[in-house]
Amino acid sequence: MSKPVRISFLGGLGEIGRNCMAIEQDKKILLIDCGLMFPKAEHGDDIDVIIPDFTWLLQNKERIVGCVATHGHEDHVGALQYLLRDASFPLYGSALTLGLARNRIAEARLTEKTKFIEVDDNDRVKIGPFEVEFIPVTHSVPHAHAIALHTSQGVIVHSGDFKLDLTPVDDRRTDLARLGSLSSNEGIRLLMLDSTNAGERGHAPSESDVGVVLRQLFNDHRSKRIITASFASHIHRVQQIANAAIESGRVVVPLGRSMINNIRLARDLKVLTIPEKSLVSSDSLGKYDDEEICIISTGSQGEAMSALTLLAKGDSRYVKVGENDTVVFSSHAIPGNEHNVNKVVDALLRRGATVVHSGIADVHATGHAQAEDLKMYLSITEPEWFIPIHGEYRHMVANTELAKIMGVAPSKVLLCEDGDVVEITDKNLDFDGRIPAEFVVPAKLQRGNKSKKAKHK
Repeated sequence: MSKPVRISFLGGLGEIGRNCMAIEQDKKILLIDCGLMFPKAEHGDDIDVIIPDFTWLLQNKERIVGCVATHGHEDHVGALQYLLRDASFPLYGSALTLGLARNRIAEARLTEKTKFIEVDDNDRVKIGPFEVEFIPVTHSVPHAHAIALHTSQGVIVHSGDFKLDLTPVDDRRTDLARLGSLSSNEGIRLLMLDSTNAGERGHAPSESDVGVVLRQLFNDHRSKRIITASFASHIHRVQQIANAAIESGRVVVPLGRSMINNIRLARDLKVLTIPEKSLVSSDSLGKYDDEEICIISTGSQGEAMSALTLLAKGDSRYVKVGENDTVVFSSHAIPGNEHNVNKVVDALLRRGATVVHSGIADVHATGHAQAEDLKMYLSITEPEWFIPIHGEYRHMVANTELAKIMGVAPSKVLLCEDGDVVEITDKNLDFDGRIPAEFVVPAKLQRGNKSKKAKHK
């Protein structure tokens, strides 16, 4: 008999964000992602972020052999700075993923608690008892990976966050050929698949489509100053905004600490191309006329202290928004953030700005596969067992239905939630207990006190 493999879900199954799971074999633990979640209104105004419950992990921290980061979004790496306060292990990921994670870990002064081990596309790395393969996928942040775990119980595939984009900005597509090869040769014992857009019909639009819309917007508003807001980690979007700005004779001005840092990191890694002469600091804004400026700002989610929110409130030291500004929200609001985003939009409109968002123009494309994409993925991988991951409960239910449509036997589909533990043996995959999985509000680093459980689950 082969040794069993256990999977413990610490977050990301029943909510958007807080993605974290632990794989156990031979008494060793490998983490896949360690992310945070942004709170919803019911969590209260005094809560900045919510992280997984690390109780079980810290009780077993000597058994952790590493953490594999699928990509650099904060809902996948943002909680590392909190876990590394009390544990130490190496972190594996692409150069960009590690760079994005390192920024937050360095801010917490915890870089000595981990080693940053860079991997390339299709690398196969030995981590403890696991053989870990990094399969390229397209997502809204460059250099994301799916993970194929070669274990004592066969191949386990973790899809990561992904989309099937045939015309991605960087020409780096999801490696369906490798997934098909795994299915045809070793066979895929278990597939854990991103559920975020499982309830959305059709195919996810290409990121390149957004670039066409942005260029048209820059042309339509050529006499105005243009301010754009997007996730600082959405380097593909930043590239397309920069391209549209430069083509229309504008300089690019990053605003917000994370935007400035991420642009610098991405340019250093040659993931982002903006000529030096076109990249201008906010201190130099006064040298240019409005029609020569494109600001790329943080704050697309209405975060309280973000650059865009300060602009909307009139509190920015660099920019005063008025009637000659067009503000483009090149993003969708994360569920729970709608109220904050709407407040910022209202404040910008009160100042006379023109506001463009995805309800008006196609200025955003999702980074997640939709129903037809997921069906294709299932058709190629042909898993024996299936567990939906990443999403609210309704998203995961929709994903289970897609798996059944594509031929996975209903008895081979497990619908799990945070805290569930499953075990894979030679003959079966089944539930095998629970671990703590409450929402946890981390203590502020400067206070040094304990984290606390959130009031709401």
